[in-house]
Amino acid sequence: MGPTLFAWENQPGDQPIDTKQVINLTNKVGVDGTLNWKVPAGDWTIVRTGHRMTGSKLMIAQPEADGLSIDWLDHRGVEIQFENLGKVLLEENAKANSKALKYFCDDSFEDGFPNWTPKIIDKFKAFCGYDPQPYFPVLAGFIIGSAEISDRFLHDYRKTIADCMANGHYKRFAELCHENGLKVQNESAGPSRSGTMCMDALKNLGRSDQPMGEFWLGAKHDEPGGLDDDQPYGVSRLEYGQNKVTKMVASAAHIYGRKTASAESFTSFRHWKDAPEHLKQALDRAFCEGINRVVIHTTTASRPEDGLPGFEYGAGTHFNPNVTWWENSSAFLTYISRCQHLLRAGKFAADVLFYNGDAAPNIVLPKHVPPGLGKGYDYDVCNEEVLLTRLSVKNKLIVLPDGMAYRVLVLADDERMPEKVIAKLEELVKAGATIIGPKPQKSPGLGNYPACDQYIKSKANLLWGKANGKSIKLNHLGSGRVFYNENVRNVLFNDGILPDFEYSGKENFIDFIHRKTASEDIYFITNRLDHAVNSSCTFRVNGQPQLWDAVTGEIIKAVPFKKSGSRITIDLQLARFQSYFVIFPKAKTAMPAQSKTLFPVFTQKQILTGAWEVNFNPKWGGPNKIIFDELIDWSKHSDEGIKFYSGKAVYHKSFTCNLPAKDKRMFLDLGVVKNIASVKLNGKNLGTIWTSPWRVDIGNSVKSGENKLEIEIINQWPNRLIGDAALPKEKRLTNTNIVFKKTDPLLPSGLIGPVQIMIE
Repeated sequence: MGPTLFAWENQPGDQPIDTKQVINLTNKVGVDGTLNWKVPAGDWTIVRTGHRMTGSKLMIAQPEADGLSIDWLDHRGVEIQFENLGKVLLEENAKANSKALKYFCDDSFEDGFPNWTPKIIDKFKAFCGYDPQPYFPVLAGFIIGSAEISDRFLHDYRKTIADCMANGHYKRFAELCHENGLKVQNESAGPSRSGTMCMDALKNLGRSDQPMGEFWLGAKHDEPGGLDDDQPYGVSRLEYGQNKVTKMVASAAHIYGRKTASAESFTSFRHWKDAPEHLKQALDRAFCEGINRVVIHTTTASRPEDGLPGFEYGAGTHFNPNVTWWENSSAFLTYISRCQHLLRAGKFAADVLFYNGDAAPNIVLPKHVPPGLGKGYDYDVCNEEVLLTRLSVKNKLIVLPDGMAYRVLVLADDERMPEKVIAKLEELVKAGATIIGPKPQKSPGLGNYPACDQYIKSKANLLWGKANGKSIKLNHLGSGRVFYNENVRNVLFNDGILPDFEYSGKENFIDFIHRKTASEDIYFITNRLDHAVNSSCTFRVNGQPQLWDAVTGEIIKAVPFKKSGSRITIDLQLARFQSYFVIFPKAKTAMPAQSKTLFPVFTQKQILTGAWEVNFNPKWGGPNKIIFDELIDWSKHSDEGIKFYSGKAVYHKSFTCNLPAKDKRMFLDLGVVKNIASVKLNGKNLGTIWTSPWRVDIGNSVKSGENKLEIEIINQWPNRLIGDAALPKEKRLTNTNIVFKKTDPLLPSGLIGPVQIMIE
């Protein structure tokens, strides 16, 4: 019932029990549980192996769906669930004559360590090919045969559990959905406890039409140091700067031929503390991990009579019409839409496919720089099932039926390998594949033991030849190659495969993901730092680059670049957490005239100092009209109606401007904004500004002489909720089930500035 901690190895002093000394007494137990057995001479230990209910119940269930957890390892469990819940939803949908229902969803697996099902013996025999019953005492800690043999049985048992979960639950759930005209979406690989329960995470995800994971916002993700590696997972919600399961979900989507890799997005316990500006850096990190379908967590339905901000779910970033900035959310949603559209185009581009081995639990680590591969290359991870059933070779590339292709296959760091796997490797190598990894010595399981070990050694000698990982590191076989103890990066370099993406600046951190279509290469890059960076970015592709800004929709086709061999270098500037798409069309067209400077230098032309007229909404406690002598954080204002204000305020200011030469661009820079802004100049709507850089082009709306500027600013709910917490209930302006204290710190709010006009 606990995690897999270590392998069992033969040790001096072991007292193994021969399988011949294990007697099955099952048929000697009466229906009342009485054992009727004529005991042979000697001392015997009786071990009763079976199962019981754990008492685990569905968490956070609506009353109609509450009850005991299902059997995760047998199809009857999900069939009962579907009959009593799925059919109800289908019937309600039919009554409404609605076509809105498209799929059912399983939330993340969070149910401990299921390890038994009533038909486990039959399932084990079918999956592993031998009777497990003589080895059942191993589950109670006894050594049967030897420690190594016992460990082989445990390996087979865990793989059986993983197969039962993948096919008994997730495959059957998908079949039931498909029979009813629906697709299925699963968070079938955790993250909760998925590192210890005996699942094959990729196999689970591969049973889903829309494989799905999740990513959270850390408790202090918007504070300096809040995402540092020394922060515990419960604080940062990251593992060494990356989300826990999103790379695994993306790999599953790629290797099983799914178009989308989904993620429950922005989960947190930070009630109303996150506007779009805070969400972007977490979103872009997930995009670079391979996520291309965002599932907002959470949109809560709250009745109008419940007031504002209304009733909310206890977790998740609140994202519904009751949030203060909802009226301006389209700018953020447009950004998501543009990114998702491009990140679903074509196929993911990666040089390396890692084989994760066949053991269970089998979990893909968060995105990282694999040792021996280094920066600049991307990768996928596959499991035994995909290796055996979906990999082939074409033009010396390792390919999948859906179009994915990799240059090398890297094996797990394990001396054990199943017979089927090494036979498949022989097939791939002879067809032209390049494989890198250690030489296996034996099979991991008990099936066909001990002949299986001899088979492994024989095939390994053929594949690895004289390669010993020291003086000889390469063996040729057929049209392919097998490297032993060789650095993956060296293999790629020696093949002329330079990094796919590199950037200059040791202190910089620019993340990327690359997709290919028939007509273009699409790179998404993002500055992972909370300050602006300058960097020379190099892409392993040729052609005229284009710069696409998914925030503004601007496309620059005349991007200056330098060509060096098979790669293109562009000098880029990125504001804090800023991102771009860099597109390389493959069709040779007339090259546009390159702009001399992609990122012109802007100088300060004018700071808008002095008084501002500000209009608050009296409904939420603010003054209808007030003059700010200078820009100030609302939470620091002496007027409590402003100090505790939540919602929209409109800033008005007139200023005189002398226009520069016609070929010079002008921008309005807002400085510090808490939390989202909309700008009008001389009556012309210049749009919503929600992320850095906090500026907008005013060249087509500014005029010589007097100009009238209007800036709408919207902050978030906490300040009003904190203010109301100090008031008697009848005087409160807000109503919600989420509790704030009057002593909670106020959030910075408003237009803090400085607001200035910048000129090229």
